Amino acid sequence: MRVLITGAAGFIGAALLRALASQPRLVGRSGERVPVEEVVLADRAQPAVPASAPFQIRAEQGDFADPAFIERLAAYRPDTVFHLAASLTLDAETDEPRAYAVNVEALRALIRSTSREPIRLVFASSVAVFGGVLPPSVDESVPPAPDTVYGTHKAVAERLLADASRRGTVDARALRLPVVLVRSGSATPSVSDRIAAIVREPLAGRDVTCGLATDTPIAVASVQAVARALIALHDVAPDRLPHGRVLNLPSLTATVGEMVAAVARAGGAQAAARIHFEPDAGLQRIVQSWPRALISPAAERLGLRADASFDQIVANYRNSQEGP
Repeated sequence: MRVLITGAAGFIGAALLRALASQPRLVGRSGERVPVEEVVLADRAQPAVPASAPFQIRAEQGDFADPAFIERLAAYRPDTVFHLAASLTLDAETDEPRAYAVNVEALRALIRSTSREPIRLVFASSVAVFGGVLPPSVDESVPPAPDTVYGTHKAVAERLLADASRRGTVDARALRLPVVLVRSGSATPSVSDRIAAIVREPLAGRDVTCGLATDTPIAVASVQAVARALIALHDVAPDRLPHGRVLNLPSLTATVGEMVAAVARAGGAQAAARIHFEPDAGLQRIVQSWPRALISPAAERLGLRADASFDQIVANYRNSQEGP
């Protein structure tokens, strides 16, 4: 089996590659588990290739807004695509035309380019498809009503994939992700990374400014839970998917105050003291437009689970920093 991961240089892409390396078999077209023989890593940045893996790895660097790059990837004739590449919230708000090219047109081109032989495509959607006045817990019965460009693009992509699956062009399934934690490395201005920084920066001995009120609830998931869920969703038989082929990833809900308390338990009071609060109305507005709790009985029946606690998310992050 040949697997294509778009957005492979990113946080989730790297975790997915590690998960595949530890479990290098996926359900193939026959319905049986088959070995993953090759993984193609594609991103705008140069994807990192591990020194060893149980399958061959190729890296492709290019712009997802360029149709020629999509054709180059399609030429590998992947059996499976994990489509993670995206132009995120802040970039999409400042440059909508480019974001549309990456978030929507690239997906349409990928569907067209691979339609000679229908592939299984797992799409990373987002909690950002929801907006407006929301119930305390949001399941798939709540219709998308995005309040951001990024969320709008994700909602459009979900419908494109559902229609392509209906027509037999692809076998797609989409997973709506909450905020995914905790990305290592240097800070970025993305909304999700400003939340991740609440954990990452103080545990590294650096000060961080948080623009959110301490009682702000946020739906979160560890990157390890996301990688497991993407693989599990890939392996689900098409007849077990819901109409529309979209599932929420069940999330853990934690307030900013609870995150700070977990940092204190992991790194001591001196770590928590490095978190400084400075209200940011724009950031607060974006985060408050998202669901406070993302649930899915259908996903849970398929084995997709939320993290047990925020302490476990912090522990997963610290363990990943200590690994090879």
